[in-house]
Amino acid sequence: MDGLLIVGRSGKPIVLSRFRHSRPVYPLLHADYLRDLVATIQANPHAMPLGEDAGVMASDRDLPPILPVPVADAAWEEGTEDTSDEHDSDTTDAPSLPAEATEWSEAARPRSPSGSEELEGGSVLCHIRVGELRFLCPVSREINPLVPLAFLRKVVHVLQEYLVGSTNPELLTEEVLCEHFDVVYQLIEEMLDGEGHVLLTEVNALKDIVLPPSWLDKLIQTVGLDASADRGRTSLTSPVPWRRPNSKYSKNEVYMDLFETLSGIVSADGSPVALDLWGRMECTAHLSGLPELLISLNAPELVENAAWHPCIRRAVWTEQKKLSCVPPDGHCELGTYHLRASRAAGTSVRGEPSIAHLQQALPLSVHTSLQPWDAAQGGLPFTVTLEPTLSSAHTLEDVYIEWRLGEHVHGVDAAAQLQGLSSKASVSSDIGTIPHAAGAPGSMIYDRKHQLLRWTIPRLVPTHKTVLRGTILASQACRPLYALQVRFTIVGLSLSGMRISSIQLEHEAYTPTKSARTLLTGQLEWRCRSPGYPPLN
Repeated sequence: MDGLLIVGRSGKPIVLSRFRHSRPVYPLLHADYLRDLVATIQANPHAMPLGEDAGVMASDRDLPPILPVPVADAAWEEGTEDTSDEHDSDTTDAPSLPAEATEWSEAARPRSPSGSEELEGGSVLCHIRVGELRFLCPVSREINPLVPLAFLRKVVHVLQEYLVGSTNPELLTEEVLCEHFDVVYQLIEEMLDGEGHVLLTEVNALKDIVLPPSWLDKLIQTVGLDASADRGRTSLTSPVPWRRPNSKYSKNEVYMDLFETLSGIVSADGSPVALDLWGRMECTAHLSGLPELLISLNAPELVENAAWHPCIRRAVWTEQKKLSCVPPDGHCELGTYHLRASRAAGTSVRGEPSIAHLQQALPLSVHTSLQPWDAAQGGLPFTVTLEPTLSSAHTLEDVYIEWRLGEHVHGVDAAAQLQGLSSKASVSSDIGTIPHAAGAPGSMIYDRKHQLLRWTIPRLVPTHKTVLRGTILASQACRPLYALQVRFTIVGLSLSGMRISSIQLEHEAYTPTKSARTLLTGQLEWRCRSPGYPPLN
């Protein structure tokens, strides 16, 4: 990695780390390239600035996380020439020294082959978007692309923990970074050095070096006191850097969360084209001393391709299929994993359907009917029907449907219906909502700028069918996207049936408060039927 940039809403860098490249224009070239690319896509959503193989990008959200930057090649060559010239001049003027004196100099270092040192044809830009900010990491050497992407996610997590105390991406804004410039630069200096090597990324270890901002620290600095004089750096030499030394809590508690994410594609008739189930385990621990947790799962054989936190003892998991760890202080992610797609019995633990039967286990069905453009009605009549397939014990929450309607659409006239209750939406040329009566489901918004219909339902009861019926207002025949993006959340449901069976505390005398819960989220692409073109199967 060459360095780190944080770009604001205007596309200009607001935070830059030290860069391995000597020329200051090098990081700015990458920021300008990304800004111009985003501006091109926003001006022409159907443009393909990355070539024919990139596909049609409807918005800047569809940008791939890794972009080739050919313009960086010239800057790299110039920087290399300058560096070589300086090196030649220094070598010429420097007196001859014994071998012991030049052992640690740059000139004495072994040269790597050019194929592994630099990338031919420029560099690549790894980037992620969090709210209104973009985090950029240029790379000009051979490296696994997962390394810079994982590092960028870690930087976001640390900044959220320090500055906002929440994982909500909308709270980490440009104004927040500008208000705490000193803290941000101290954190970046501790996490990444000038050669692009990752240093320290554990939040608890960083808090012993960089004080989190607070009103008390500002008051102490105002009166001229040093708040960090008595803070040691014991975590730098501690065998458990993810825990603070001598942690003490008045109430000892540990809470475990199992998250399952169902993602994939569903055809228009409701049969899955591709479905996958991933899991994530999170822990919130407020435990005194140096405790050890032993976590048992009721179906550990379902877990595969796991990526565990460094606190997890891999040998115990491999041999006993149990999680043994000294947990980090506060909230942390213990691991992510893929849930295996079959069980011998055909059903999961406690009789729930296995992942091989996810077609029957889909928590809802979506049916879309789209008629051809009708000049008399001024658009395309459509109907979107949501029907939960769960038992009454579970309720779908935060249901979100997004449909890209395409060009020539200037509004949506729609009505939401629930058990005979309907609420009429006003015609809108830009952004309109459905002012619903009591019991009517959610709100519909048409975003003309992004050509999106968004339907949000906070709570969907399983015993009710929800219908959005109306007309896509268009001046001429248009072609909406062939699929809807559907997201939902269900508390207390696990499609795999995997749960935490026990949490045991060792090496401490107290008995903590323990709890575990499960949560299912869905991110599905649901294809729809249209008379203009057949559904894709």
